[in-house]
Amino acid sequence: MSRSEGGGRSALERMQRTTYFATGLAAALFTVLLSPGPNGALAQMDQLRAPFGLYTVVVGAAIPASYAVLAFVVSIRTMRVLVTACAAGFVLAQLLWIPAMTGEVLADGAAPWLQGYGAIHATMLAVAWNRPAVWVFPVMQWPLVATVEYLASGGNLEQSVLDGMGAMVTSLVLAGAGAGVVTAAARQDLEAERARAQAAHEASLRTGEREQARINALVHDDIMSVLLAAVRTPVSAGAAAGSLAPSPAVSEQARKALSAVAAIRGSRSREAPYPPHELEAVLRVTANEVSEDIVMSSRVSTDAPVPAAVVAALAEATGEALRNSVIHAGGPDDAVVRSLDVAIRDGEVWVSVSDDGRGFTPKTVPARRLGLAVSIHGRMNALPGGGARVTSAPGAGTTVELWWRAEDGR
Repeated sequence: MSRSEGGGRSALERMQRTTYFATGLAAALFTVLLSPGPNGALAQMDQLRAPFGLYTVVVGAAIPASYAVLAFVVSIRTMRVLVTACAAGFVLAQLLWIPAMTGEVLADGAAPWLQGYGAIHATMLAVAWNRPAVWVFPVMQWPLVATVEYLASGGNLEQSVLDGMGAMVTSLVLAGAGAGVVTAAARQDLEAERARAQAAHEASLRTGEREQARINALVHDDIMSVLLAAVRTPVSAGAAAGSLAPSPAVSEQARKALSAVAAIRGSRSREAPYPPHELEAVLRVTANEVSEDIVMSSRVSTDAPVPAAVVAALAEATGEALRNSVIHAGGPDDAVVRSLDVAIRDGEVWVSVSDDGRGFTPKTVPARRLGLAVSIHGRMNALPGGGARVTSAPGAGTTVELWWRAEDGR
C-alpha cells in the first residue's frame, strides 16, 4: 500500500506520478513536433473516415499528453484505469486503421502516424501495473506495426518488418525503464517499512523492560512484608477483642494481592496484553516519575485487556507530554496545576494531560522539535487506531489528548 495521502506519499507513488508527468509531457511535445509532417496526424486526418480520425488523436496523443496534468490531480487508481483503457483503445485504433482508410493506401506511401506512439503506452502500462502481463503490449507492436504499415503504405514488406521490429524494441526499452524505476521505488518503500518495523520492535522491547520495572517498583518491600504477615498470621478463635490478628477477609485479600504480584513479576511477556488496572498503574508511575504533584484521575468501565503496544505508546506519549509541561508551562516559582485524566472503556483508551501554564501556539513549534512531532504525534499516529491532539494558546494552558480505539479484527 502506498501510505495514506494524509500520511505522505510513498516512494512508489511519487515515482509513478513523476513518470506519468514526464511521459505525458513527452507525448505532448512529440505530437506538436510531428503532426505537421507527411507522417503526422494533421496530414492524415482527411484520409481517414470520420469520426475515426478524431478517435485516433484522442487515444493516441491527447489522453497521453493529459497525463502531464492528471498525474498530480487524480488518484493513482484512477490513473491506472485511464492508462489501461487508453492502451486498449490504442490497440483498437491500430486494428481498425486499415478498414477506416478512405483510400487503398496513404498518400506518398506514408506510414500511419500512430505507429510511433506505441512506446508511450507501453511505458505507461509498465509504470501503472509492473506485472509480467504488461510485456504482451510491446511484443504485440511488432506484428501490429508491421502489418498495418505494410497494408497502409503500399506494400514495402522489408521496411514494414524493420519498422515493426523497431517499434517493438523501443517499446520494450522504455517499458523496461518504467518498470525499473517503479520497482526500485517499491523496494525503497519495503526497506523503509522494514526499518520502521525494526525500530518499533526495538522500541517496544525497551519500553517493555521499562514498564516491567515500573510495575515491579509498585511492589515495594514494605508492602510485600505487610502482605506476607497478613497471610501468615493465624486467626485465633479466642482472640481477645481489639487484638491485631487479621480477619479471614484480610488474609484472603492479601492472598489475592500476592497472586496478582506473582503474575506481574513472573508471568508477563512483553507481548501480553495489560488488564485495565495495570494500564492505570503504568500511567500513574509514569506521572510520578515526572512529578509527584500531578493529579491523576481514572475511570474504568471494562475488564477487556489492552494490547502491550498500546500501553507502551500511551506511556511514552504521556511521559513526553508531562515532561514538556514541566519544562515549558512555567518557571520554578510558578504554581502550575497539572492533571492526568484516564478513561478506559471496552476497546478504547483516552488520556488527557492538562496544565494551566503559560501555553503556546502549536503552529509555531519548529519541525526540529522532536518532542511533539515524534514522541507524541508520531508515536500515537503510528499505532493502529491511535491518535493525538494538542490544544494550547498563549496564557490559556495546554491540553494533550491521546487516544486509541481497537480496530476491527484486533
